[in-house]
Formats: sequence, structure tokens, C-alpha cells
Amino acid sequence: MQIRVVEDNGVKVIALAGEIDMHTSPVLRKELMSLVQKKVTPLFVDFNEVSYIDSSGIATFVEGLKGMKSYGGTLKLVDIPERIMDIFSFAKLDKVFEIRGTLHDAHNG
Repeated sequence: MQIRVVEDNGVKVIALAGEIDMHTSPVLRKELMSLVQKKVTPLFVDFNEVSYIDSSGIATFVEGLKGMKSYGGTLKLVDIPERIMDIFSFAKLDKVFEIRGTLHDAHNG
């Protein structure tokens, strides 16, 4: 998995690539929770190049969302491939997370 933290129109974006699993999610958790500790908001997570996610990856995002809600932060997941979106939908997490089609959509709503 690759993690890049970039700025897009003044908003922090975590751009991910590869597999998010029990081996890589601790690295993602460290990066995500670092941004949560800094009270970054809004924070977008770009899934465009994610090929796989397991329950440990999902748990990392749930923990990040919980941390952000503690200070009124906003976490938006964007550009999720269909096979990954199916997992969020099956777990009914599409009702928990703010999910947007593109970065542009995330900026506008």
C-alpha cells in the first residue's frame, strides 16, 4: 500500500493505492490518527487506486471517523472503486461515512 498526503484546494487528502489489510492498516492508522490528533477538518480519503480492503482497514476508518467526530471534524471517502464500495455497502457503512464520487463532489457537498 502507498499513502500520500496531499492538498487539494486547501483540503488535506489521503491518497491511497494498493491493498489495505492487516499488514498495511497499522501504517494507515498511524497516518490517519496523526491527522486526527492535529484536528484536521475536513479530511478526504481518495480510494481511486485501492485494490483491496479487509476488516482491519475498515476498522481503521471507523476509528478515524470516531476520533474526528469527537471534535466536530468531517471525514469524506471519495472515488471508491465498485468492488470496494460493495464491502462498505454490505457492512452498511455507506450509511455511516460521507461517500462522494470524486474530489470535486466532496468539495461541493
